[in-house]
Amino acid sequence: MKDKCIAVLKLAGYLPHGDSDLAGVDRGALMLAEKGIRMKTAIGDFDSVESSDLQLIEAYADEVIRLNPVKDDTDSEAAVKHLLAKGYRQIVLTGALGGRIDHEYVNLALVCHCPGTVVIEEEKNRAEAYEKGTYRIYADGFKYVSVFPVSECVVSLENMKYPLDHKKMESSDPAGLGLSNEIAGEYGIMTVHEGKVLLIHSKD
Repeated sequence: MKDKCIAVLKLAGYLPHGDSDLAGVDRGALMLAEKGIRMKTAIGDFDSVESSDLQLIEAYADEVIRLNPVKDDTDSEAAVKHLLAKGYRQIVLTGALGGRIDHEYVNLALVCHCPGTVVIEEEKNRAEAYEKGTYRIYADGFKYVSVFPVSECVVSLENMKYPLDHKKMESSDPAGLGLSNEIAGEYGIMTVHEGKVLLIHSKD
């Protein structure tokens, strides 16, 4: 088992690279199987796939976890819990944005709930949460960097187009001064003095 697992919620022409295992989440598992891509885990209620589709998923997955369609968790939340229980240190959600906005909200909430462990990586967006500490932030091909307060926080930004010095940010004002910043140079430096933030890299 690898340290990292990429959990595919849907395939949209982009699959993150790296030394990692793959997990297919509900229709994401079917999309991987249809592409002939093997996965360690397939998990979901699979209520929208045909029995022949499920057989294909089973042929390309080392394990298949079938969830009860009547449940409190979304498939992505159940997948994160299962993968964390298996011992993965990082879970990358892909195909997590651009669909139903309620599911998109839950996926972003999972990132905020598991800083340093769960991230979202898409072709045009990457989201990760940070708690107290100082971090180097690299552009990695993304033009914009936005910082949103998950809770009341104090943030400093250096080597950025719009620097901040111990800026207090309230969760009631999520945009604040953190929207559409840009890294100046090789990397920016973000210090979270208090609280927790959601960092979103994006490009047009």
